[in-house]
Amino acid sequence: MPKQRIKPIEYDQSASIALAACKAYLQEAEQYIQGDGKSLPNPTPLLTARFPSSSLLEAKAKDGVDGLDWPTIAAKIVDRKAKSDRFFDPWYFAVVLLLELPGGRIVLDRSNRQQYFYAAYAGSNAKENFYLRRIIVNTPVWADTQEGKHRDGAHYDYRRPTLHWICKDVVRTLGKKTRTVSSNRDGAIRFAVKLFKQQLAAHRLSPRSRLPGIELTAPDYERLLSIALYIADAMHEKYLVAKTRNG
Repeated sequence: MPKQRIKPIEYDQSASIALAACKAYLQEAEQYIQGDGKSLPNPTPLLTARFPSSSLLEAKAKDGVDGLDWPTIAAKIVDRKAKSDRFFDPWYFAVVLLLELPGGRIVLDRSNRQQYFYAAYAGSNAKENFYLRRIIVNTPVWADTQEGKHRDGAHYDYRRPTLHWICKDVVRTLGKKTRTVSSNRDGAIRFAVKLFKQQLAAHRLSPRSRLPGIELTAPDYERLLSIALYIADAMHEKYLVAKTRNG
C-alpha cells in the first residue's frame, strides 16, 4: 500500500488568532492557579478559536450542565450521525484545541454495536486514535476510564469530575472485557508531535524549522502541549478544592 501523502496546511490569520487565544487562556489560568487572579480565566475566545483541520463546530459556555455545578464548554463535533453536544472543562478544551493544531482532529469512534460514539484524537487517518477521556484523566496504560455513577453514558461528557480510572484487573474481575494495555496521554503527545513534524516535511522544511503562520518549532509545540496539560490538571485540582470549600 502506498504511503499516504501529507498535505501541507496553510495557517492563515485565524490560526494565529486561535493560537493566541489558547496562550492567553493558559496565562490567565496560570494566574488563577497562583492566586493572582480572583476570577476564572475567560473561555469566550476559545469558543471560536479553531485551527484549519479542526472538526469542532459551534461551542457555547454553560454552567450547571447535566447536574454538575461546573463551568462547561458544550461543543459539537463533525459527524454524519451524532449531533449531540459534548461537554468539556474549559481548561481541557484549550488542550483539545492545541491537539488539533498540526493536522489533528477530534473524531467520534463507534462502539462495537454502533450504540455509542466516543470522542478520540486522530490524524487524517482515524485508524490510529487516542480516546479523549484517557488523555484528560491521564489514565495509565494498565487501567480503563469510566464515568461516575451519576452519569449515564459519559460518551457525551468529558469533564474530569465525571470520570475516573479503574485497574484493568478489577474490570476483568467484574467479568468485563478489556484490552491488555491501552493508549495513554504521553502517547497522544508523541502522536501530536509526529503530526507537527509531518507538517514541517510537507512544507519542505527541516525538522528544526518553524511552521509558517504559527512560528513554532516541534520542541516549542511539545512544550506548549505539556504546559497546557499541566495547567489543566492544576486548574482541575484548584477549582475542585475551591468548590469543596464553598460547598
